[in-house]
Amino acid sequence: MNISLRHLRAFSAVAEAESFTAAARQLFLTQSTLTKTIRELEQEIGLTLFERTTRKVALTTQGNAFLPVARRLLNDFELLLSDLREKSAGSSGSVYVASGMAFASSVLPEVLKRLRRDYPCIHVRLLDDTSGGVVRRIESGEVDIGIGSYVGAAGDKIDKRQLLSARLGLMFPPGFEPPAGPLNCQSLRQWPLLQDESDTSIMSALERSHPELWQQVASKITVTNLDMQFCLIRAGVGACVLSALAASHPSARDLPYRLFESAELQRDVHVFTRRGVPLSPAAFTFLQVLDEVLPTIAFHPGVTLSA
Repeated sequence: MNISLRHLRAFSAVAEAESFTAAARQLFLTQSTLTKTIRELEQEIGLTLFERTTRKVALTTQGNAFLPVARRLLNDFELLLSDLREKSAGSSGSVYVASGMAFASSVLPEVLKRLRRDYPCIHVRLLDDTSGGVVRRIESGEVDIGIGSYVGAAGDKIDKRQLLSARLGLMFPPGFEPPAGPLNCQSLRQWPLLQDESDTSIMSALERSHPELWQQVASKITVTNLDMQFCLIRAGVGACVLSALAASHPSARDLPYRLFESAELQRDVHVFTRRGVPLSPAAFTFLQVLDEVLPTIAFHPGVTLSA
């Protein structure tokens, strides 16, 4: 027996659902058929992929290692089918995009508006993630295009092209009068701050320039989602270090915002693709429209587009 797409789809579905029952329902199979399919896959590769208990189903170490491979094979197959369909049907197909929330909220609405007008048959699936998460999704082949900052070592699996640079600053609650004089990392100790997750580009930039910052700052709340950050800032819970790209978000333009004195405190936003994997026509069209739309966006002055 050879491993087929049926086995890969079954494995991926169980891994995501963490349940044979839920995965069988999703795949329109009986649970016994799904169990037999997974057993065939495990026998073929000679590895146990799942730990089964009465309460849950979890990936083994070998299963965790195999999951990105299975996802990449499935995605490559979908890309191949998409390419074949597009060659016969014109500008259509699907593109999977992972992006940080600041860019997705400020830029992608205009990109999608243009795509819907000019290429109505292209289907776009958007996923929001941290910068580290975007890179991991590109490496695993889960998405075609990633947009975010370069966090961590991605080795030789991805290609990147810089889109813009955005300086960092501090966003304050409504009605707050930002202090006079230069704003720097040392002055952050004066306010209660919202903290970001460690694999975000902002945390990476702050730790490079001021590694002891979070030991000196009274920060007891960690939140990564940009909308939640805005809500907490508006509620007066604390100030938050955000990029000028995030300050370009329409719902944040009325909040007090000050750039840091150091222009080196910034995040660079790139578009990522998988090295050695040709883009589908739909993904290529998405990037073309992105490049056309980007110069028309009303960014905060702290944002600089790349040449």
